[in-house]
Amino acid sequence: MRNGFIQISTCILVGSAIGACAAPELEEEQIGQDVFLEDFLDQMPNNVPIPNADGFAATFASAGYVELDGAFFTSQGANGRHCGTCHAPEVGWSLSGPAVTAMFLLTGGTHPLFANNLDTDTPTADMSTVEARWNATTMLRQGKFVRKVALPATRDYDVVDIVDPFGVSTPATLFWFRRPMPSANLRSFIVHSDSQMTVGTDVRAGLLKQVRANIVNAQQGQPAPDPVVEEIADYELQLSHAQIYLWNVGRLDAGGAHGGPAFAASQPFVAGRFDLYDAWQNSANPRRRQIWRGQELFNNVNPPSGHRCGGCHSAANNGLNVNGTLFDIGTSRIALAKPDMAVFTFQRRMDGSLIQTTDPGQGLRDGQFAHLNKFKTPTLRGLAARAPYFHGGSAQDLLAVVHHYETTFGFDFAPEEEADLVAFLKAL
Repeated sequence: MRNGFIQISTCILVGSAIGACAAPELEEEQIGQDVFLEDFLDQMPNNVPIPNADGFAATFASAGYVELDGAFFTSQGANGRHCGTCHAPEVGWSLSGPAVTAMFLLTGGTHPLFANNLDTDTPTADMSTVEARWNATTMLRQGKFVRKVALPATRDYDVVDIVDPFGVSTPATLFWFRRPMPSANLRSFIVHSDSQMTVGTDVRAGLLKQVRANIVNAQQGQPAPDPVVEEIADYELQLSHAQIYLWNVGRLDAGGAHGGPAFAASQPFVAGRFDLYDAWQNSANPRRRQIWRGQELFNNVNPPSGHRCGGCHSAANNGLNVNGTLFDIGTSRIALAKPDMAVFTFQRRMDGSLIQTTDPGQGLRDGQFAHLNKFKTPTLRGLAARAPYFHGGSAQDLLAVVHHYETTFGFDFAPEEEADLVAFLKAL
């Protein structure tokens, strides 16, 4: 592989160090635009391992290979962005803070991701120099993208208070930041985090709507021809992504196990338990047995809480919700707010009830107070490649995810059970 991909992979793996970087001092001759795989390859064979902190992930496409030179990776607009700009195979078909920071360091903030103030801290931020671009992209370099949404005309609430550290929100239009969801393992008809792009129960129709909106807005283009839109949506539908190898464990599709993206591709979208690692129950390898134990903790009711992880993540061996139900899991509560996050206070007209939130979720789309803070249940495959977790990036690692559910929903795991559960989640 060429030097750019080696550099970006290294930067992603040492993301914690990148997060502490000061504004870079780059000369113009040091700056280049080649960053990700698609900059060097036209296609990639299925199951090619791509490194992450826990081992390797891979992608399987029904075409027989992963196309890196089609419409998904071609700019359809005026600013140079394409779908793959924010949904990179190296980052689990999503994007993270370390990856964005690496893109900045490799290009001096001139990569199309940073174009035209689309996702800067404020819409009018100075982007004239490397230092200015660094200072203007503090949220984007956390892997968070702008959400600027007008209040729906029909709603049962009002916004009664706004605390916006960037001073952009108004009583009519709210401004905040959110992480992108992965564009692989797409089975649910709920396309977007907050159901914005949902079209009935037709996942392809929802994706077509999402692609059209992305081209006009994020890529600043004219409406694309139907064949282009259909090519992008159909490309996404064929992508299955999963962890394929873990350090000290080995291949996740070995020893009778069904880990990895090829098995994920053949899994029907039905409700059911995870059974990927049933064959490892009595494995001679203690780390494989640990993954099986974590799988069973995920599948079964946690007695102290009366809940089970599969109650929401109901799709067998995927983790989406089969019914398309959106949930409030407490990730928008103000206790998790950081100084750079907006806080909005909503009041229900009927009874004066208040909700404070850092991200309103579904309720800002459909106007229902009862749906504030509700979000799509995401796929769990390929988790190891796309830390941090939750829509606001509030959990830096998978142990923090487990702790969140313990704190919020009363799950109670012993330390060794927490370790087992994390081992299983990393193996997805």
